[in-house]
Amino acid sequence: MSVPTPPLVYRPALNGVRAIAVWLVILGHWTRLPFPVSSMGRITFFVLSGYLISGIIWKQRIHPNAAGPWWRRLGTFYQRRMIRILPPYYATLVLGALLPLATLHQHPGWFILPLPNLLFYHLQHWGEGVGHYWTMAVDEQFYLVWPFLLGLTGRRAGWFLAVAAASLLFRLGWSAWVTPNFVFVLLPSCLDMFATGALLRIVEHHPRVRQWARGRWVVLAWLAWGGLWAATHLADAPTLWILVYTTVGSGAAFITLSWVLHLPNAKQPKGTHFLSSSLLQWVGQRSYGCYLYHLMLPVIYQRVVYRVFAATETRQLWLSPLPTVLLLLPVLLLVAAASWHWFEAPLDRLKNRLAYS
Repeated sequence: MSVPTPPLVYRPALNGVRAIAVWLVILGHWTRLPFPVSSMGRITFFVLSGYLISGIIWKQRIHPNAAGPWWRRLGTFYQRRMIRILPPYYATLVLGALLPLATLHQHPGWFILPLPNLLFYHLQHWGEGVGHYWTMAVDEQFYLVWPFLLGLTGRRAGWFLAVAAASLLFRLGWSAWVTPNFVFVLLPSCLDMFATGALLRIVEHHPRVRQWARGRWVVLAWLAWGGLWAATHLADAPTLWILVYTTVGSGAAFITLSWVLHLPNAKQPKGTHFLSSSLLQWVGQRSYGCYLYHLMLPVIYQRVVYRVFAATETRQLWLSPLPTVLLLLPVLLLVAAASWHWFEAPLDRLKNRLAYS
C-alpha cells in the first residue's frame, strides 16, 4: 500500500503572491481601470503556475521517459488536478445557469468540456459574468500538455527560452495571417508565461538570478512594462501591445518571483515578510473561490440596482467603481470562505490522499 506523497516545500510568500495576483485581476475587472492591472495579476499567476507545476512534474517524475511507471503517476497527476479544480468550477456553472447567464445557456458544451477560451475566440466577445473562465481553460489545457512537453525538453533552460520565443512568434504570425483579435486567449499564446515559470524553477539558485532578486529591480521591471503600455497606446498601436505584453510581463514576473523566493525566511512556515502575513495567507488559500465568483457578483449586483432604483443617475452612482468595490469585496470574501470551508478544503484533503508512487 502506497503512502501519500508529501507536497513540495511550502512557501508562504508564494501564497501571498497568489493572493495579490488574483485580487489585481478582480479589482481590475470591477473598476475597469484604464491601466491593465488585471493583466499584471494574470501574467504573474501564469508564471507562478509554470513554476509550481513544473516543479511537481520533475519531482514526481510524471513526464514521458521518466524512470518507472511514469504513465501511472501521470494519471495520478491528472486526477489530483481534476479533484481540486473541476468540482468548484462546475458548481459555479450551475449557479450561472440559475441566474441565468445567457452565454452559459447558449453554449453549455464549451464550458462543460471546458473550452471557453476557444468559445470566446470563436464569438470574438466575452460572455456576461463568465469572461474570466478563459484563463481557467488555458490553465487546464496547460496541465494536459505540459508533462509531455517537459518530457521532450528535459531541464534545459535553452528549450524554455525557445518555447517563450515560439509563443511570441505564434502571436505575431496568427495576427498577421488570421486576426489579432482575441489571439491572447489561445494556449500557444500563453506558453511564454508558463515557460518563464519553468525556467525560473531551473535557474532560481543561479548567482546571476540572485543578483536580480532585489525589490528595486521588481519595481523597475513593472515600470518598464507600464511604460511599454503607455508608449503603445500613445502611438495608437494597441495591436503591438497585445502581441508583446505577456512576453515583457513574463520577464517582470520572473524578477518578482525571484525576489520573493530569495526573501529571508521564504521557506519558513511563518515568515516575517508581509507576503507571509495571516491576511494574505488566508486570502491566498481562498483565492480560487474569489476568482471563480468575482464576475458573477457584479451581474447580480447590477440586476439588484436596476430593480431597486429607477432613476438613471442613481443607478450610475451605485454602479460606479467605489460603491461596487466596497459592497462586493466583503460579499466575495464571504462566498470564497464558504466555498473553501464546505467544498474546496474537503476536496483538497481527498486530493492529498492520492499517492504518486
